[in-house]
Amino acid sequence: HARSAATQLGSRPAPVPLPPCLPSSPGRLQAAGIMPKRPAEEQLIGDVAVGLCPITGGPMASLTHPDGGSCQVLVQGASVVSWRPARDRGAERLLPAEATTELVPGSQAGQLRLCNLGMIPDDAWTIETLQGRKATGGPLVVSLFAEVPAGCQGAAGEGAAPSGTGPAAPLAARAKFSLWPDRLLIELEVANAADDEDAMAAPEVDLGCCGFQGHCCATAAPSSAAGSAAPPPQTRPQKAAGEEDPEESVELCPGLRLAGRGFSRITSSPSSATSGGAARWEALAPSPVVLAPGEAVEGQISLELV
Repeated sequence: HARSAATQLGSRPAPVPLPPCLPSSPGRLQAAGIMPKRPAEEQLIGDVAVGLCPITGGPMASLTHPDGGSCQVLVQGASVVSWRPARDRGAERLLPAEATTELVPGSQAGQLRLCNLGMIPDDAWTIETLQGRKATGGPLVVSLFAEVPAGCQGAAGEGAAPSGTGPAAPLAARAKFSLWPDRLLIELEVANAADDEDAMAAPEVDLGCCGFQGHCCATAAPSSAAGSAAPPPQTRPQKAAGEEDPEESVELCPGLRLAGRGFSRITSSPSSATSGGAARWEALAPSPVVLAPGEAVEGQISLELV
């Protein structure tokens, strides 16, 4: 669902440095003050660290929860390439998105990634904040931020805009990843950062049905489940016009639940990648998203062991 971004995301701090691929001055993007980037914490917590992905060579945030469980987030493309909940001895629950066994340098083969958001180049994403656990039972958090001037083109992966095109208006986006021992939550905001007071620079941005996609698995099948059939393809119903967007959820495979709010049109289909059960899935906006100047779309998905 779209909402007014200017009134809910607060005032803008100092101008935000952009990645090298983008112009040094975002112009109207900064002037709009739509989605201010929060300054990153200077002191890193031991459970939250940033390094280089050994496969892609790009920056990667690694979260290791004190109570067990870990995940790894590729900064470029804002994709999750590993999620190991504490349960079941930290077994990997994400599988390659493609029919390959590992990530391919230069590709966006992350196992949990953005879908239909190619207007945001992979290399536009930067780390905004890193947060360790603040209270007992609390999550570890990494937040990524992206600013894209109108017409900007760059390295984009799945769902990329057609060649030679870019967003009609400047975009600002935030992806926030929160890790608990047996749960992973991803929150996403995308805003049209055009100055709505300037009619010449206030076009709408059509994002279509954007959201997330992934490939997940259960652990090795227990003996009681041996030979059991994989769950059939599932589709969650779309909300009626004017209805509040509820949280939708589906069991992707034995013991693993996917829930979505905002990106609540969930579809899944069984995958034969593992003997214990696996599924490919998408969680998208229930209807095409068109953002007027100053509007934003927001939503979240979560993966949780049940």
